[in-house]
Amino acid sequence: MIHNMKFIYLAYIALSLLLCGCYDDKGNYDYTPLNRIEIENFDMATYYLGDLIELKPVLTFSIDSTEDNLLFEWTIFGNKKIYSHDLSYIADTLGSGFIVLRVKDTVNGIEYSASQSCTIKTEYEADGYMILSKGANNESILSYIKLISNPNYSSQTGVGETNFYTCADYYDVYHTTNNESLGRGPLKLLQHFHSSNTGNSSEVGAFWIFQEEPECFDISGVSFQKDITLTSQFMDGMPTGFKPYDMVDMTWSSFVIGQDGMMYSRKKETEYLFNSGLFLNNAVTFEEDGTIYPVSGKEVIHHRYSTAGYTLFFEKTLNRFLLMLDGSQQNGGQISSPDIPGDNIYTPRDAAKIDNLGDMEMICCNAVKVSWGNKFYAILKDPNGVFYSYTFDMGDAYYGRSPGIEKVVQAELPASTQSVLNSIINGSSKNIFKVGYANTEYSSGSANNKQLLDYVLITKDNELYLLERKSGEIILYDSFDATITSIDTESWNAWMAGIGLENGKFHIMELTNAGYSQEHPRRMYSSETNFGEIVDIRFKNGASWQ
Repeated sequence: MIHNMKFIYLAYIALSLLLCGCYDDKGNYDYTPLNRIEIENFDMATYYLGDLIELKPVLTFSIDSTEDNLLFEWTIFGNKKIYSHDLSYIADTLGSGFIVLRVKDTVNGIEYSASQSCTIKTEYEADGYMILSKGANNESILSYIKLISNPNYSSQTGVGETNFYTCADYYDVYHTTNNESLGRGPLKLLQHFHSSNTGNSSEVGAFWIFQEEPECFDISGVSFQKDITLTSQFMDGMPTGFKPYDMVDMTWSSFVIGQDGMMYSRKKETEYLFNSGLFLNNAVTFEEDGTIYPVSGKEVIHHRYSTAGYTLFFEKTLNRFLLMLDGSQQNGGQISSPDIPGDNIYTPRDAAKIDNLGDMEMICCNAVKVSWGNKFYAILKDPNGVFYSYTFDMGDAYYGRSPGIEKVVQAELPASTQSVLNSIINGSSKNIFKVGYANTEYSSGSANNKQLLDYVLITKDNELYLLERKSGEIILYDSFDATITSIDTESWNAWMAGIGLENGKFHIMELTNAGYSQEHPRRMYSSETNFGEIVDIRFKNGASWQ
Protein backbone atom coordinates (compact mmCIF):
# COMPACT_ATOMS: atom_id res chain seq x y z
CA MET A 1 0.00 0.00 0.00
CA ILE A 2 2.84 2.42 0.91
CA HIS A 3 4.67 1.37 -2.31
CA ASN A 4 1.63 2.28 -4.46
CA MET A 5 1.29 5.69 -2.82
CA LYS A 6 4.92 6.52 -3.61
CA PHE A 7 4.40 5.60 -7.26
CA ILE A 8 1.33 7.82 -7.57
CA TYR A 9 3.17 10.71 -5.96
CA LEU A 10 6.17 10.44 -8.31
CA ALA A 11 3.90 10.21 -11.39
CA TYR A 12 2.08 13.39 -10.29
CA ILE A 13 5.37 15.33 -9.99
CA ALA A 14 6.56 14.14 -13.45
CA LEU A 15 3.31 15.16 -15.13
CA SER A 16 3.42 18.59 -13.51
CA LEU A 17 6.95 19.24 -14.73
CA LEU A 18 6.01 18.13 -18.25
CA LEU A 19 3.05 20.51 -18.39
CA CYS A 20 5.17 23.37 -17.10
CA GLY A 21 7.85 22.66 -19.63
CA CYS A 22 5.36 22.71 -22.51
CA TYR A 23 3.96 26.00 -21.29
CA ASP A 24 7.39 27.61 -20.82
CA ASP A 25 8.60 26.54 -24.36
CA LYS A 26 5.53 27.91 -26.13
CA GLY A 27 6.68 29.82 -29.21
CA ASN A 28 10.35 28.71 -28.96
CA TYR A 29 10.32 26.54 -32.20
CA ASP A 30 10.95 28.24 -35.60
CA TYR A 31 10.10 25.71 -38.39
CA THR A 32 11.95 26.43 -41.74
CA PRO A 33 10.62 24.43 -44.74
CA LEU A 34 13.34 22.33 -46.47
CA ASN A 35 14.11 23.30 -50.08
CA ARG A 36 14.32 19.77 -51.45
CA ILE A 37 16.04 19.06 -54.80
CA GLU A 38 15.31 16.50 -57.50
CA ILE A 39 17.92 15.78 -60.21
CA GLU A 40 16.42 14.98 -63.59
CA ASN A 41 17.82 11.83 -65.22
CA PHE A 42 20.50 12.71 -67.77
CA ASP A 43 20.73 10.92 -71.09
CA MET A 44 23.86 8.91 -71.86
CA ALA A 45 25.10 7.20 -74.99
CA THR A 46 28.01 5.04 -76.05
CA TYR A 47 31.13 7.16 -76.29
CA TYR A 48 34.54 6.59 -77.84
CA LEU A 49 38.02 7.56 -76.72
CA GLY A 50 38.54 11.22 -77.44
CA ASP A 51 34.81 12.07 -77.48
CA LEU A 52 33.68 15.09 -75.50
CA ILE A 53 31.07 14.11 -72.90
CA GLU A 54 28.97 17.15 -71.97
CA LEU A 55 26.17 17.00 -69.40
CA LYS A 56 24.13 19.87 -67.98
CA PRO A 57 22.15 18.88 -64.87
CA VAL A 58 18.52 19.89 -64.63
CA LEU A 59 17.43 20.51 -61.02
CA THR A 60 13.90 20.87 -59.68
CA PHE A 61 13.46 22.72 -56.35
CA SER A 62 10.52 22.41 -53.97
CA ILE A 63 10.67 26.14 -53.05
CA ASP A 64 13.15 28.34 -54.91
CA SER A 65 15.82 27.66 -57.52
CA THR A 66 18.82 29.36 -55.98
CA GLU A 67 22.02 27.34 -56.40
CA ASP A 68 24.39 29.60 -54.43
CA ASN A 69 24.70 27.10 -51.59
CA LEU A 70 25.19 24.00 -53.76
CA LEU A 71 28.35 22.04 -54.49
CA PHE A 72 28.53 19.77 -57.57
CA GLU A 73 30.69 16.66 -57.85
CA TRP A 74 30.84 14.30 -60.87
CA THR A 75 32.42 10.86 -60.54
CA ILE A 76 33.51 8.92 -63.65
CA PHE A 77 33.64 5.14 -63.29
CA GLY A 78 34.13 5.37 -59.53
CA ASN A 79 37.50 7.15 -59.41
CA LYS A 80 37.83 10.26 -61.56
CA LYS A 81 36.19 13.30 -59.91
CA ILE A 82 35.28 16.62 -61.52
CA TYR A 83 33.98 19.54 -59.44
CA SER A 84 31.83 21.75 -61.64
CA HIS A 85 28.18 22.55 -62.28
CA ASP A 86 28.28 21.10 -65.82
CA LEU A 87 30.30 18.09 -66.91
CA SER A 88 32.76 18.61 -69.74
CA TYR A 89 35.00 15.57 -69.99
CA ILE A 90 37.11 14.16 -72.82
CA ALA A 91 36.68 10.37 -72.66
CA ASP A 92 40.07 8.90 -71.77
CA THR A 93 39.14 5.66 -69.97
CA LEU A 94 37.94 2.47 -71.65
CA GLY A 95 35.20 0.37 -70.09
CA SER A 96 31.69 0.44 -68.72
CA GLY A 97 30.45 1.90 -65.44
CA PHE A 98 28.50 4.79 -64.00
CA ILE A 99 28.71 8.53 -64.19
CA VAL A 100 27.43 9.85 -60.85
CA LEU A 101 26.40 13.41 -60.00
CA ARG A 102 26.29 14.44 -56.33
CA VAL A 103 24.77 17.78 -55.34
CA LYS A 104 25.39 18.90 -51.74
CA ASP A 105 23.22 21.49 -50.00
CA THR A 106 25.87 23.16 -47.76
CA VAL A 107 23.24 24.97 -45.63
CA ASN A 108 21.29 21.91 -44.58
CA GLY A 109 24.06 19.33 -45.02
CA ILE A 110 21.94 17.20 -47.33
CA GLU A 111 23.35 15.43 -50.41
CA TYR A 112 21.36 14.44 -53.51
CA SER A 113 22.61 12.13 -56.26
CA ALA A 114 21.77 10.70 -59.67
CA SER A 115 23.65 8.23 -61.86
CA GLN A 116 23.55 6.74 -65.32
CA SER A 117 25.43 3.86 -66.91
CA CYS A 118 27.99 4.69 -69.58
CA THR A 119 30.25 2.79 -71.97
CA ILE A 120 33.46 4.17 -73.47
CA LYS A 121 34.96 2.19 -76.37
CA THR A 122 38.04 2.55 -78.53
CA GLU A 123 37.84 5.23 -81.19
CA TYR A 124 37.61 2.57 -83.94
CA GLU A 125 34.63 0.64 -82.51
CA ALA A 126 31.98 3.07 -83.76
CA ASP A 127 29.78 2.39 -86.79
CA GLY A 128 31.20 3.81 -89.98
CA TYR A 129 32.61 2.97 -93.38
CA MET A 130 35.70 0.94 -94.18
CA ILE A 131 37.32 2.03 -97.44
CA LEU A 132 39.76 -0.12 -99.42
CA SER A 133 41.55 1.93 -102.05
CA LYS A 134 44.43 1.86 -104.48
CA GLY A 135 47.38 4.21 -104.04
CA ALA A 136 50.56 4.79 -105.99
CA ASN A 137 52.17 1.66 -107.49
CA ASN A 138 48.98 -0.34 -106.88
CA GLU A 139 49.38 0.01 -103.10
CA SER A 140 46.53 -1.26 -100.90
CA ILE A 141 45.23 1.41 -98.49
CA LEU A 142 42.67 0.80 -95.74
CA SER A 143 40.86 3.83 -94.29
CA TYR A 144 37.96 4.35 -91.91
CA ILE A 145 35.23 6.96 -91.58
CA LYS A 146 33.64 7.09 -88.13
CA LEU A 147 30.01 8.12 -87.86
CA ILE A 148 29.33 10.43 -84.91
CA SER A 149 25.79 11.34 -83.83
CA ASN A 150 25.29 15.03 -84.45
CA PRO A 151 24.02 16.76 -81.26
CA ASN A 152 22.71 19.63 -83.39
CA TYR A 153 20.60 17.43 -85.65
CA SER A 154 17.18 18.79 -86.53
CA SER A 155 14.42 16.64 -87.99
CA GLN A 156 13.05 19.64 -89.88
CA THR A 157 13.04 19.36 -93.64
CA GLY A 158 14.06 22.01 -96.11
CA VAL A 159 16.91 24.44 -95.58
CA GLY A 160 16.89 23.89 -91.81
CA GLU A 161 17.87 20.23 -92.18
CA THR A 162 21.21 19.35 -90.58
CA ASN A 163 23.11 16.10 -90.98
CA PHE A 164 22.17 13.21 -88.70
CA TYR A 165 25.88 12.36 -88.44
CA THR A 166 29.12 14.21 -88.32
CA CYS A 167 32.12 12.21 -89.51
CA ALA A 168 35.79 11.74 -88.67
CA ASP A 169 38.18 10.45 -91.35
CA TYR A 170 41.05 8.07 -90.53
CA TYR A 171 43.09 7.83 -93.71
CA ASP A 172 45.42 4.81 -94.08
CA VAL A 173 44.38 3.57 -90.65
CA TYR A 174 45.96 0.12 -91.15
CA HIS A 175 49.43 1.66 -91.53
CA THR A 176 48.79 3.84 -88.48
CA THR A 177 47.85 0.92 -86.22
CA ASN A 178 50.25 -1.74 -87.57
CA ASN A 179 53.24 0.40 -88.61
CA GLU A 180 53.50 -1.48 -91.89
CA SER A 181 52.04 -1.25 -95.37
CA LEU A 182 48.96 -3.32 -96.18
CA GLY A 183 50.14 -4.83 -99.46
CA ARG A 184 49.35 -4.41 -103.17
CA GLY A 185 46.50 -5.06 -105.55
CA PRO A 186 43.44 -4.28 -103.37
CA LEU A 187 40.35 -6.35 -104.26
CA LYS A 188 37.61 -6.60 -101.62
CA LEU A 189 36.49 -6.25 -97.99
CA LEU A 190 34.24 -8.48 -95.91
CA GLN A 191 33.05 -7.93 -92.33
CA HIS A 192 32.18 -11.11 -90.46
CA PHE A 193 30.91 -11.97 -86.98
CA HIS A 194 30.56 -14.70 -84.41
CA SER A 195 27.74 -15.71 -82.09
CA SER A 196 27.78 -14.84 -78.40
CA ASN A 197 26.87 -16.65 -75.20
CA THR A 198 27.20 -15.97 -71.49
CA GLY A 199 30.84 -17.04 -71.45
CA ASN A 200 31.90 -15.49 -74.73
CA SER A 201 30.44 -12.09 -75.57
CA SER A 202 30.33 -10.98 -79.17
CA GLU A 203 32.87 -8.50 -80.45
CA VAL A 204 32.87 -5.89 -83.18
CA GLY A 205 32.96 -7.81 -86.45
CA ALA A 206 36.39 -8.54 -87.92
CA PHE A 207 37.36 -7.79 -91.53
CA TRP A 208 38.84 -9.99 -94.21
CA ILE A 209 41.01 -7.99 -96.61
CA PHE A 210 41.47 -9.43 -100.09
CA GLN A 211 44.43 -8.30 -102.16
CA GLU A 212 46.81 -9.73 -104.74
CA GLU A 213 50.00 -9.68 -102.64
CA PRO A 214 51.55 -10.60 -100.34
CA GLU A 215 48.41 -12.35 -99.07
CA CYS A 216 44.87 -11.94 -97.72
CA PHE A 217 44.32 -11.67 -93.99
CA ASP A 218 41.84 -10.93 -91.21
CA ILE A 219 42.02 -7.84 -88.98
CA SER A 220 40.32 -6.86 -85.72
CA GLY A 221 37.27 -4.62 -86.04
CA VAL A 222 38.23 -2.97 -82.74
CA SER A 223 41.91 -2.12 -83.21
CA PHE A 224 42.47 -2.87 -86.95
CA GLN A 225 45.42 -5.01 -85.85
CA LYS A 226 46.37 -7.87 -88.15
CA ASP A 227 45.16 -11.27 -86.92
CA ILE A 228 45.53 -14.34 -89.16
CA THR A 229 46.33 -15.02 -92.83
CA LEU A 230 43.98 -16.82 -95.20
CA THR A 231 46.73 -19.28 -96.14
CA SER A 232 46.90 -20.47 -92.53
CA GLN A 233 43.22 -21.36 -92.66
CA PHE A 234 43.62 -24.08 -95.32
CA MET A 235 44.19 -27.66 -94.25
CA ASP A 236 47.06 -28.17 -96.71
CA GLY A 237 48.03 -24.62 -97.56
CA MET A 238 46.61 -22.39 -100.29
CA PRO A 239 45.63 -24.47 -103.36
CA THR A 240 48.01 -24.01 -106.28
CA GLY A 241 46.88 -21.25 -108.65
CA PHE A 242 43.98 -20.17 -106.43
CA LYS A 243 43.56 -16.39 -106.29
CA PRO A 244 41.16 -15.45 -103.46
CA TYR A 245 38.75 -12.63 -104.22
CA ASP A 246 35.71 -12.84 -101.93
CA MET A 247 34.19 -14.76 -99.04
CA VAL A 248 30.86 -15.72 -97.51
CA ASP A 249 31.18 -16.20 -93.75
CA MET A 250 28.14 -17.47 -91.85
CA THR A 251 27.42 -18.99 -88.44
CA TRP A 252 28.67 -22.51 -89.11
CA SER A 253 30.51 -22.31 -92.43
CA SER A 254 32.69 -20.17 -94.67
CA PHE A 255 33.12 -20.19 -98.45
CA VAL A 256 36.15 -18.47 -99.97
CA ILE A 257 35.73 -17.52 -103.63
CA GLY A 258 38.48 -17.13 -106.22
CA GLN A 259 38.73 -14.58 -109.02
CA ASP A 260 37.59 -17.31 -111.42
CA GLY A 261 34.62 -18.23 -109.19
CA MET A 262 36.07 -21.46 -107.80
CA MET A 263 35.09 -22.01 -104.14
CA TYR A 264 36.50 -23.79 -101.11
CA SER A 265 34.55 -24.31 -97.87
CA ARG A 266 35.06 -25.07 -94.19
CA LYS A 267 32.87 -26.14 -91.32
CA LYS A 268 33.48 -24.20 -88.15
CA GLU A 269 34.32 -26.04 -84.96
CA THR A 270 32.44 -23.45 -82.90
CA GLU A 271 30.13 -20.54 -83.64
CA TYR A 272 31.72 -18.45 -80.87
CA LEU A 273 34.99 -17.57 -82.65
CA PHE A 274 35.66 -15.50 -85.75
CA ASN A 275 37.75 -18.29 -87.26
CA SER A 276 37.72 -21.98 -86.41
CA GLY A 277 38.10 -25.12 -88.49
CA LEU A 278 40.07 -25.29 -91.74
CA PHE A 279 39.18 -24.98 -95.41
CA LEU A 280 39.29 -28.25 -97.32
CA ASN A 281 41.58 -28.25 -100.36
CA ASN A 282 38.94 -29.80 -102.58
CA ALA A 283 36.89 -27.33 -104.62
CA VAL A 284 33.18 -27.09 -103.79
CA THR A 285 30.83 -28.90 -106.19
CA PHE A 286 27.09 -29.46 -106.58
CA GLU A 287 25.59 -32.90 -106.98
CA GLU A 288 22.15 -33.56 -108.46
CA ASP A 289 20.68 -36.85 -109.71
CA GLY A 290 24.05 -38.55 -109.50
CA THR A 291 25.87 -35.90 -111.57
CA ILE A 292 28.55 -33.69 -110.01
CA TYR A 293 28.85 -30.14 -111.33
CA PRO A 294 31.59 -27.57 -110.72
CA VAL A 295 30.10 -24.31 -109.43
CA SER A 296 31.10 -20.64 -109.48
CA GLY A 297 30.47 -18.22 -106.63
CA LYS A 298 31.17 -15.07 -108.68
CA GLU A 299 27.50 -14.03 -108.50
CA VAL A 300 27.00 -14.59 -104.80
CA ILE A 301 24.20 -12.57 -103.19
CA HIS A 302 25.77 -11.09 -100.07
CA HIS A 303 23.51 -10.19 -97.17
CA ARG A 304 23.94 -9.82 -93.42
CA TYR A 305 21.15 -12.04 -92.17
CA SER A 306 21.94 -14.78 -89.69
CA THR A 307 18.40 -16.15 -89.66
CA ALA A 308 18.16 -17.78 -93.09
CA GLY A 309 20.64 -20.62 -92.68
CA TYR A 310 22.04 -20.16 -96.20
CA THR A 311 23.40 -17.70 -98.75
CA LEU A 312 21.87 -17.63 -102.21
CA PHE A 313 23.96 -17.38 -105.38
CA PHE A 314 23.29 -17.47 -109.11
CA GLU A 315 25.34 -20.11 -110.91
CA LYS A 316 25.76 -18.65 -114.39
CA THR A 317 26.93 -21.80 -116.18
CA LEU A 318 24.02 -23.84 -114.81
CA ASN A 319 21.71 -20.81 -115.26
CA ARG A 320 20.02 -21.34 -111.90
CA PHE A 321 19.92 -20.32 -108.25
CA LEU A 322 21.75 -22.47 -105.69
CA LEU A 323 22.42 -22.29 -101.96
CA MET A 324 25.49 -22.27 -99.73
CA LEU A 325 24.07 -24.08 -96.70
CA ASP A 326 24.61 -23.02 -93.07
CA GLY A 327 21.52 -24.28 -91.24
CA SER A 328 23.52 -26.42 -88.83
CA GLN A 329 27.04 -27.58 -88.12
CA GLN A 330 26.21 -30.86 -89.87
CA ASN A 331 25.17 -29.47 -93.27
CA GLY A 332 27.29 -26.31 -93.24
CA GLY A 333 29.68 -25.95 -96.16
CA GLN A 334 27.48 -27.80 -98.66
CA ILE A 335 25.84 -26.66 -101.91
CA SER A 336 22.16 -27.41 -102.40
CA SER A 337 19.19 -26.35 -104.48
CA PRO A 338 16.09 -24.71 -102.99
CA ASP A 339 12.91 -26.75 -102.85
CA ILE A 340 10.48 -25.91 -105.68
CA PRO A 341 6.99 -27.25 -104.90
CA GLY A 342 5.63 -26.86 -108.45
CA ASP A 343 4.76 -24.48 -111.28
CA ASN A 344 1.83 -23.01 -109.35
CA ILE A 345 4.28 -20.76 -107.47
CA TYR A 346 4.99 -18.77 -110.67
CA THR A 347 3.09 -15.68 -111.79
CA PRO A 348 2.64 -15.81 -114.73
CA ARG A 349 3.01 -19.54 -115.27
CA ASP A 350 5.58 -19.01 -118.05
CA ALA A 351 7.86 -16.89 -115.83
CA ALA A 352 11.54 -17.76 -115.72
CA LYS A 353 12.18 -20.75 -113.47
CA ILE A 354 14.34 -20.71 -110.35
CA ASP A 355 16.21 -23.83 -111.47
CA ASN A 356 16.53 -22.68 -115.10
CA LEU A 357 16.17 -19.04 -116.16
CA GLY A 358 15.93 -20.13 -119.80
CA ASP A 359 16.82 -17.35 -122.23
CA MET A 360 16.59 -14.66 -119.56
CA GLU A 361 19.75 -12.75 -118.63
CA MET A 362 20.42 -12.09 -114.96
CA ILE A 363 21.14 -8.38 -114.47
CA CYS A 364 21.18 -8.20 -110.65
CA CYS A 365 19.72 -9.84 -107.57
CA ASN A 366 19.81 -9.20 -103.85
CA ALA A 367 18.03 -10.01 -100.59
CA VAL A 368 15.29 -7.90 -99.01
CA LYS A 369 14.55 -8.07 -95.29
CA VAL A 370 11.21 -9.49 -94.16
CA SER A 371 9.81 -10.66 -90.83
CA TRP A 372 10.31 -14.35 -91.67
CA GLY A 373 12.59 -16.03 -94.20
CA ASN A 374 13.89 -13.97 -97.09
CA LYS A 375 12.57 -12.05 -100.06
CA PHE A 376 14.71 -11.57 -103.14
CA TYR A 377 14.47 -8.96 -105.88
CA ALA A 378 16.10 -9.40 -109.28
CA ILE A 379 16.10 -7.65 -112.64
CA LEU A 380 16.05 -9.91 -115.72
CA LYS A 381 16.41 -9.10 -119.41
CA ASP A 382 14.88 -11.14 -122.25
CA PRO A 383 16.45 -11.66 -125.72
CA ASN A 384 14.42 -8.71 -127.09
CA GLY A 385 15.97 -6.31 -124.60
CA VAL A 386 12.90 -6.07 -122.34
CA PHE A 387 13.58 -5.72 -118.59
CA TYR A 388 11.53 -7.44 -115.88
CA SER A 389 11.37 -7.32 -112.11
CA TYR A 390 11.62 -10.82 -110.64
CA THR A 391 10.73 -11.38 -106.98
CA PHE A 392 10.49 -14.53 -104.89
CA ASP A 393 10.21 -15.56 -101.24
CA MET A 394 12.17 -18.31 -99.58
CA GLY A 395 11.97 -19.83 -96.11
CA ASP A 396 14.73 -20.75 -93.68
CA ALA A 397 17.07 -23.74 -93.92
CA TYR A 398 17.38 -25.49 -90.58
CA TYR A 399 17.98 -29.05 -89.44
CA GLY A 400 19.16 -30.19 -92.86
CA ARG A 401 16.08 -29.28 -94.90
CA SER A 402 16.23 -27.10 -98.01
CA PRO A 403 14.19 -23.90 -97.89
CA GLY A 404 11.13 -23.74 -100.09
CA ILE A 405 10.54 -21.19 -102.85
CA GLU A 406 7.27 -19.28 -102.67
CA LYS A 407 5.44 -16.63 -104.74
CA VAL A 408 7.66 -16.06 -107.77
CA VAL A 409 6.41 -12.97 -109.60
CA GLN A 410 7.81 -11.72 -112.91
CA ALA A 411 6.56 -8.35 -114.20
CA GLU A 412 7.61 -6.13 -117.09
CA LEU A 413 9.00 -2.81 -115.92
CA PRO A 414 7.31 0.44 -117.10
CA ALA A 415 8.04 1.71 -120.60
CA SER A 416 9.77 4.85 -119.30
CA THR A 417 12.09 2.66 -117.21
CA GLN A 418 12.86 0.41 -120.19
CA SER A 419 14.39 3.22 -122.21
CA VAL A 420 16.47 4.48 -119.27
CA LEU A 421 17.79 0.99 -118.47
CA ASN A 422 18.73 0.41 -122.10
CA SER A 423 20.78 3.61 -122.06
CA ILE A 424 22.42 2.69 -118.74
CA ILE A 425 23.20 -0.99 -119.42
CA ASN A 426 24.76 -0.46 -122.82
CA GLY A 427 27.72 -2.85 -122.72
CA SER A 428 30.36 -0.14 -122.50
CA SER A 429 29.55 1.85 -119.34
CA LYS A 430 30.58 0.75 -115.85
CA ASN A 431 27.51 -0.55 -113.98
CA ILE A 432 27.09 -1.38 -110.31
CA PHE A 433 23.80 -2.70 -108.88
CA LYS A 434 22.76 -2.55 -105.22
CA VAL A 435 19.31 -3.60 -104.01
CA GLY A 436 18.57 -1.88 -100.71
CA TYR A 437 17.47 -4.55 -98.24
CA ALA A 438 14.88 -2.23 -96.62
CA ASN A 439 11.30 -3.35 -97.08
CA THR A 440 8.60 -0.83 -96.17
CA GLU A 441 6.07 -3.63 -95.65
CA TYR A 442 8.29 -4.88 -92.83
CA SER A 443 9.81 -1.68 -91.42
CA SER A 444 9.03 1.88 -92.45
CA GLY A 445 11.31 4.14 -90.41
CA SER A 446 14.95 5.08 -90.81
CA ALA A 447 17.37 6.11 -88.06
CA ASN A 448 16.50 9.77 -88.58
CA ASN A 449 12.73 9.08 -88.52
CA LYS A 450 12.27 9.49 -92.26
CA GLN A 451 10.17 7.19 -94.44
CA LEU A 452 12.22 4.39 -96.02
CA LEU A 453 12.42 3.58 -99.71
CA ASP A 454 12.23 0.25 -101.55
CA TYR A 455 14.99 0.81 -104.06
CA VAL A 456 17.64 -0.47 -106.42
CA LEU A 457 20.72 1.69 -107.03
CA ILE A 458 22.22 1.46 -110.52
CA THR A 459 25.28 3.30 -111.74
CA LYS A 460 26.35 4.39 -115.20
CA ASP A 461 29.92 5.67 -114.96
CA ASN A 462 29.56 8.82 -112.80
CA GLU A 463 25.75 8.78 -112.63
CA LEU A 464 23.69 7.24 -109.81
CA TYR A 465 20.16 6.12 -110.63
CA LEU A 466 17.45 4.97 -108.21
CA LEU A 467 14.77 2.50 -109.27
CA GLU A 468 11.79 2.48 -106.89
CA ARG A 469 10.84 -1.19 -106.56
CA LYS A 470 7.11 -0.77 -105.95
CA SER A 471 6.36 1.48 -108.92
CA GLY A 472 9.24 0.39 -111.13
CA GLU A 473 10.01 4.04 -111.92
CA ILE A 474 13.63 5.16 -112.22
CA ILE A 475 15.21 8.58 -111.68
CA LEU A 476 18.69 10.10 -111.83
CA TYR A 477 19.45 10.45 -108.13
CA ASP A 478 22.83 12.18 -108.34
CA SER A 479 25.89 12.60 -110.54
CA PHE A 480 29.52 12.96 -109.49
CA ASP A 481 32.79 14.29 -110.85
CA ALA A 482 34.30 10.81 -111.42
CA THR A 483 33.28 7.23 -112.14
CA ILE A 484 31.51 5.45 -109.28
CA THR A 485 33.63 2.43 -108.31
CA SER A 486 31.90 1.09 -105.18
CA ILE A 487 28.59 1.30 -103.30
CA ASP A 488 27.55 -0.05 -99.91
CA THR A 489 23.96 0.07 -98.64
CA GLU A 490 24.22 -2.24 -95.60
CA SER A 491 23.54 0.38 -92.94
CA TRP A 492 20.57 -0.24 -90.64
CA ASN A 493 17.41 -0.42 -92.80
CA ALA A 494 19.51 0.64 -95.81
CA TRP A 495 18.57 4.28 -95.31
CA MET A 496 21.93 5.57 -96.48
CA ALA A 497 24.61 4.53 -98.96
CA GLY A 498 28.36 4.99 -99.11
CA ILE A 499 29.57 6.02 -102.57
CA GLY A 500 33.24 5.63 -103.56
CA LEU A 501 34.72 7.27 -106.65
CA GLU A 502 37.64 6.56 -108.92
CA ASN A 503 39.22 9.92 -108.05
CA GLY A 504 39.40 9.04 -104.32
CA LYS A 505 36.35 10.98 -103.15
CA PHE A 506 33.73 9.50 -100.82
CA HIS A 507 30.11 10.54 -100.23
CA ILE A 508 27.25 9.38 -98.00
CA MET A 509 23.79 9.57 -99.57
CA GLU A 510 20.46 9.60 -97.73
CA LEU A 511 17.95 7.18 -99.25
CA THR A 512 14.58 8.15 -97.76
CA ASN A 513 11.38 9.68 -99.09
CA ALA A 514 12.62 13.08 -97.94
CA GLY A 515 15.73 12.66 -100.07
CA TYR A 516 13.83 11.12 -102.98
CA SER A 517 11.41 14.06 -103.11
CA GLN A 518 14.31 16.51 -102.63
CA GLU A 519 12.78 18.10 -99.55
CA HIS A 520 16.41 18.45 -98.52
CA PRO A 521 19.80 17.65 -100.13
CA ARG A 522 20.47 13.99 -100.86
CA ARG A 523 24.14 14.14 -99.93
CA MET A 524 24.63 13.71 -96.18
CA TYR A 525 28.41 13.92 -96.18
CA SER A 526 31.25 14.51 -98.63
CA SER A 527 34.75 13.82 -97.37
CA GLU A 528 37.55 16.25 -98.08
CA THR A 529 40.09 13.41 -97.89
CA ASN A 530 41.47 11.88 -101.09
CA PHE A 531 41.54 8.16 -100.29
CA GLY A 532 43.10 7.08 -103.58
CA GLU A 533 41.11 5.16 -106.21
CA ILE A 534 38.37 3.53 -104.15
CA VAL A 535 38.04 -0.20 -104.81
CA ASP A 536 35.55 -1.40 -102.18
CA ILE A 537 33.44 -0.05 -99.29
CA ARG A 538 31.89 -1.91 -96.36
CA PHE A 539 29.64 -0.45 -93.71
CA LYS A 540 31.15 -1.27 -90.31
CA ASN A 541 28.28 -2.41 -88.17
CA GLY A 542 28.80 -3.37 -84.56
CA ALA A 543 29.02 -6.92 -83.31
CA SER A 544 26.35 -8.98 -85.05
CA TRP A 545 24.46 -9.78 -88.18
CA GLN A 546 21.49 -7.51 -88.87
